[in-house]
Amino acid sequence: LQEAYPEATIDLIRDPDPEARIAALADAEVLYAVRFSKNDLTAAKRLKWLHLTSAGATHVLFPEMIESDILVTNSRGLYGVPIAEHVLGVMLMFTRRFHEAYPLQREGRWARPEMLGRFPLIAELHGRTVGIIGLGSIGLAVAERCQALGMRVIANKRRGGAKPVCVDQLFGPGDLPELLAQSDYVVIAAPLTPETKGMIGEKEIHQMKPTAFLLNVGRGPIIREADLIQALKEDRLGGAGLDVTDPEPPAADSELFHLPNVILTPHYSGLRSNYWEHSVALFQPILGQYLRGEPMDNLVDKRGGY
Repeated sequence: LQEAYPEATIDLIRDPDPEARIAALADAEVLYAVRFSKNDLTAAKRLKWLHLTSAGATHVLFPEMIESDILVTNSRGLYGVPIAEHVLGVMLMFTRRFHEAYPLQREGRWARPEMLGRFPLIAELHGRTVGIIGLGSIGLAVAERCQALGMRVIANKRRGGAKPVCVDQLFGPGDLPELLAQSDYVVIAAPLTPETKGMIGEKEIHQMKPTAFLLNVGRGPIIREADLIQALKEDRLGGAGLDVTDPEPPAADSELFHLPNVILTPHYSGLRSNYWEHSVALFQPILGQYLRGEPMDNLVDKRGGY
């Protein structure tokens, strides 16, 4: 970054000590950061722009930040590939029943009779319908890969626009019941906003096929977790793949840890090889836009939440 923009003074804050961090923030005009707190905002008197290494921004959108003149950008576009592959991995685990075969392997059993008994449930993704809620960079990456596997792709998008080539049918926000009813897999890739919080609850689960799978790589509070757990316990859903939960982490006694039709991963779907190289590569041109006074990519609507 320093070589690309010699006119900028770039400091690396290595010290994890909170007091050292506060001191370093005092002169910062631009901050590239994983996290940002109210204390950071108080300390960063000269801050004009905060760039987040995450795609989500709700964790920094406390009232004081929303009311400030500080620009916020996120790392939208960085996570599409790893999260889409994570989604496909979970879908394949369910469809090929890997989540049932692997524990039998750990018991030292060649459990062919048991798995043959699951034959009607061992299927393929080809020809199935995936419904994607949220068609940003992550949702599009999921759609492209599902289409490549021969799946029918339908999607729900908050704002209008042309239908992407990788989507067979595009629904508006008012058509969620139809998307849920048609889908064998429902993938939540939407940001957490006042509109999406709690959008999947008892009523919406009832609109899904009882054999359908619900996958969440968006944010935990989008699903009303108690309603989901009850549906899973009553076999009113085929299963759930959750990379995010509410609360996060789940309580130690959460039933999510023990339900046989749940694949739970601890919010790591966005991790990828050479992460920081990719992250800095995304940030670098936005820094150039800022320094040149140009419109900036990846700006967050602070009041909208994404």
